[in-house]
Amino acid sequence: MEKRWAARRDVQISVDLKCKDVEVVNCLTRDVSLSGAFVQVQQLQPPVNAVVDLVFRLGEPGHRTKYSVQAKVARTTGDGVGVMFEELDVSSFRSLREVLGS
Repeated sequence: MEKRWAARRDVQISVDLKCKDVEVVNCLTRDVSLSGAFVQVQQLQPPVNAVVDLVFRLGEPGHRTKYSVQAKVARTTGDGVGVMFEELDVSSFRSLREVLGS
């Protein structure tokens, strides 16, 4: 049964995944939606239910804008983590819309 309330879009974006005990730089998203994302990362995966920050950098080199969105790890696999966004504020929601180009 599908638990997502927003359709995910195949989007590969460089993202930093930051967690209290783990920081992984230069990960890549596999898909993103307004409710969550899948981040491809094989080393040092945070555990399920860990709160993480995803930092997206969009734009041309030299003119990049940084967007940070807080999420919770919903699942882990051998090739990454699925995260869900909880309690998005207006700024985070706008950031995700920018990431999705909508």
